[in-house]
Amino acid sequence: MAVDLLQDDMEFTPKCEAALVEIFERYDKDKDGALNDAELKAFAVFTNGEPFTAVDLEDIRGNLKCTENGDLKREGFLQMYSLQTNAGDDDETWKDLKKHGYNEKLDLIKEEDNIEPSIEPNSDKAEPKK
Repeated sequence: MAVDLLQDDMEFTPKCEAALVEIFERYDKDKDGALNDAELKAFAVFTNGEPFTAVDLEDIRGNLKCTENGDLKREGFLQMYSLQTNAGDDDETWKDLKKHGYNEKLDLIKEEDNIEPSIEPNSDKAEPKK
């Protein structure tokens, strides 16, 4: 049985938040605390199989915590998942967590089994590193 993603106050459990932060940090290749266009694209392609649409990006930049340049901050990344999970779409959140190597106890699967996306700024695909 899967562990809870949310506490009674509708905030993430510490383990869920730690998993989401770890995923964010995987994509934040320049370690500036925000996902730029290439990093955000790599996240979307790896997670959903395609980049965010222009409308999706507009929604992200208009409704989530972003830098002045429009890069998605870590807080905005957590906010995105909080909105999704609190709206009752925890199946989608679980799908994303599992895609990034987490099991139903929110433990990261063995390091060698874990998939880390590579980011190529001019690429339409984020290919898993082997």
